[in-house]
Amino acid sequence: MTYPQATRDIVSALNNAGAAPQRHLELTDGRALAHWRNHHGEAYYERPRHHALSIYTRGGEQTSRQHNGRAVSHGFPGATCLFPAGSRSHWRIDGPFEFVHFYFTDRDLARCMAQTWDREPATVTLEERYQVNDDVLAHAGQLLELSDWQAPSQPQAMDHLAQWLLVQITGRYSTADLVEPVVKGRFARRQQRSLEERIEQSLNEPLDLATMAGWVHLSPYHFARLFRASFGMAPYQYVQERRLQRARALLRRPHDKITAIALECGFGDGSQFSRAFRKRFGVSPSHYRAVSG
Repeated sequence: MTYPQATRDIVSALNNAGAAPQRHLELTDGRALAHWRNHHGEAYYERPRHHALSIYTRGGEQTSRQHNGRAVSHGFPGATCLFPAGSRSHWRIDGPFEFVHFYFTDRDLARCMAQTWDREPATVTLEERYQVNDDVLAHAGQLLELSDWQAPSQPQAMDHLAQWLLVQITGRYSTADLVEPVVKGRFARRQQRSLEERIEQSLNEPLDLATMAGWVHLSPYHFARLFRASFGMAPYQYVQERRLQRARALLRRPHDKITAIALECGFGDGSQFSRAFRKRFGVSPSHYRAVSG
């Protein structure tokens, strides 16, 4: 499992503390998710050059933040921590627990502020939060733990979740006085048709949320909500469905290789395509081709 250590200082600190990485997923623009497990040791976060959100998913009662040699807080399942860039903290782990991390940068915060609230990015500073109770983020942690990060549609789904997490973090834990924007209405029919056509033309490309939002000059946050209201599903779900429908149609052409069809429809490889196709239609691509030909 490879991490870009030069830009993930907290990853280095966790490795030094004996934490075991369980899963890792690189997202767009340098953001990343990681699932960790630890049971004993001490971790020192010394002015990381990036931000990190941590959500405990299992255990944590025997994990404490230390200050001047004593415990000043303890964890619990669902506990949330926010480590801004440049922060310092010392942790002692005396029992097993698991947690997920979301890594992001100042650039992500600035983009989120400008696009979601139309505010000057310089007004945003994140506040340190350690082992606090946040039901909304705790639920996001549960979703992350239960999700199959290797499923074919997961990179797009996780990118969607990462955009939502940035809005939550900026709105809840920054020094700016922000209220989560309310998004009402739907796309105009002309916009919806244009999106349908653009997506169909781009199914072989990696369609992340920010790219699609840019087509209609919206923030990812606003775009995702208008899209769900207009199409009845999240953008990543719609894209996955269109890819699978196109692939099913192409499988009726007997001379096209299945791996070529997978790539043409935006799947990373044949095995990823096969898993997604079987889950959606109940049969493998090769079996579908055999019975439909």
